[in-house]
Amino acid sequence: MEGAAVRAALLDLVVTLAHRLRRRGRAARGLTLRFAGGTSWDKTRRLTEPSAHDDDLRTTAYRLIDAVGSPASP
Repeated sequence: MEGAAVRAALLDLVVTLAHRLRRRGRAARGLTLRFAGGTSWDKTRRLTEPSAHDDDLRTTAYRLIDAVGSPASP
């Protein structure tokens, strides 16, 4: 999958997660990305403060992907 497509899919997941958190009156303290395939990989990053806002979760998710040098990096 191309980097732009990965980022678009990630954004869709983050928006859905943020909506579900807000609907339940909850907030995330961190995000974990897990990739499956030939080998398993996961990476966690804590938010500076708990949040259910799209922008906070998106920024954290993009930082996770950028930190591992994924094809989703710009």
